[in-house]
Amino acid sequence: MIPQFLRDDYPLEKHLFLIPKFALRLIGFYPESKLNTPLLCWAFFNFLILGYGSYAEFTYGIHYLTIDMQTALDALCPVLSSIMSFIKIFFIWWHRSDYKHLIEEVRRLTEAQSSMKNMHIKRKFFTIATRLAALVLFFGFNTSTAYTVRLVISNAILYLNQQDIIYETPFRMMFPQPLLAMPIYPFTCILSHWHGYITVAGFVGADGFFLGFCFYFATLFKMLQEDLSDALAVNNSIRAKNSRAIRCEADIVSKLTDIIRRHNEIALLMKKFSSIMVGIVLSHFITSSLIIGTSVIELLLSEELALKAYCSQWYDYSVRVQKMTLLIMIRAQRTITVKVPFLTPALPMLTAVRIVAVYPAVKNK
Repeated sequence: MIPQFLRDDYPLEKHLFLIPKFALRLIGFYPESKLNTPLLCWAFFNFLILGYGSYAEFTYGIHYLTIDMQTALDALCPVLSSIMSFIKIFFIWWHRSDYKHLIEEVRRLTEAQSSMKNMHIKRKFFTIATRLAALVLFFGFNTSTAYTVRLVISNAILYLNQQDIIYETPFRMMFPQPLLAMPIYPFTCILSHWHGYITVAGFVGADGFFLGFCFYFATLFKMLQEDLSDALAVNNSIRAKNSRAIRCEADIVSKLTDIIRRHNEIALLMKKFSSIMVGIVLSHFITSSLIIGTSVIELLLSEELALKAYCSQWYDYSVRVQKMTLLIMIRAQRTITVKVPFLTPALPMLTAVRIVAVYPAVKNK
């Protein structure tokens, strides 16, 4: 049975950052959560468990590196994810006020647009963002759980064969011997198991934020396109030299002013978002390649805003409206994108990639 939040009829106001909110609230690091002593203690506990677990995994892997390569890699592979999650959680906490401001602004801008066309756009993009973030949560949760299931099954087989069970944790970690002996051993296993879920929550929270902001900014750009097309739609009354035409043109000027204001607000929000995401993306550039790719959406939709303006009947209006429309075209062609280390999606870069990909095929023909 499909969860309710994955359905097409799920309330739009609940979609916004639904999965990252769930994951980060679970460990006490969601930016909009009200700070109090219990929350701070819970967040510090989870941060400590994640940090010490990463250290224990790394120590275990280094210890067995010259003894058993397979066993060492069994610890070193998860520890890379744990360390990246540790860094991501740290940056989210460090910039929690900035994240809170961005979330509030995105919520304000999206809720302000309530026309039928804009509601359809929001439904489409919000649903995709929630489903993709849910996939990250689903696979991360199953992967983390599989480590514990593996330990339970292996020890169950040993017990049924009347052999001594192996006192190890779900994730390969180097612990003091008393922690791996009865009666403390089950508690140690539980902490190791929870360490895996904290890692998943950190990934889902940080990557879900990146993915969500990309799609929500894309939503805002798409709604700008629709509003611009509606504002510059052909209206025969404009051609008539009467008071009604003057009032109609005043309404158009007002709509274009609002579009320009919203466009500038989105640009400022994306600039702020880029500045606080540098550390996270830099720390996990390779595995974030899929997420970085989604940032191309904003660039393409921003460029289409200029195309929408050019293809409208803007030349039928007065000189003032024409000037405002031309300014929108110029503004929309400026690069607005999520800047990350090593890769900034831009038209010159995308054109170069396209030429490199297409040229060999053309040459072979």
